Amino acid sequence: MHFKIKAYFNFFCSSTNQHGVHSPFVYNLVSKCFYNKKQTPAYATIKSILKKSKTPTTITYKVAKLLNRTLSYFESKRVLVLANSADSISQILSTNNEILIDTTLSPNSNEYDMIYLDIDYFESLSDLTSLHSKTHNDSIVIINSIHNSRTSSIIWEKIKKDPYITVTIDTFFLGFVFIRKEQAKEDFIIRT
Repeated sequence: MHFKIKAYFNFFCSSTNQHGVHSPFVYNLVSKCFYNKKQTPAYATIKSILKKSKTPTTITYKVAKLLNRTLSYFESKRVLVLANSADSISQILSTNNEILIDTTLSPNSNEYDMIYLDIDYFESLSDLTSLHSKTHNDSIVIINSIHNSRTSSIIWEKIKKDPYITVTIDTFFLGFVFIRKEQAKEDFIIRT
């Protein structure tokens, strides 16, 4: 718990909002998706899913709403969910979104528009390499619990250094990873 408090303090001191972002891609994402306060009918369903979940989820209601908005913002159609609470996450993502969801990574699967996974999925950086072939230029990878422990933070730092990845956004609870080849390599720390 002490580590998480210190990590949040460091995050808060180094984070910014959309006005500190000079990338048009990230600025639009932050201002139109992250900070979108418009209520949607999906939010009541999401709250119900979190309450009824049989397995404990590692996400809050606020994070669940952000996940659902992100999927809509990018108009993702094919999603891979690798998480301990894959059923709940899949339900949250599919609320008011027409998508195909896989919960296992198979060698025969196609590319995904979005991949959501728990940070503890990574035992080594080579696990990230196995995801490269499952993404395309406009794919988004969302990683949960990036600051839950010292190990999680170390893994997040390794992910950010991967040469295949061009843009990362740290929102403390979630890490957003992009492979956009047309963009310069940048790391952002954004308050949501």
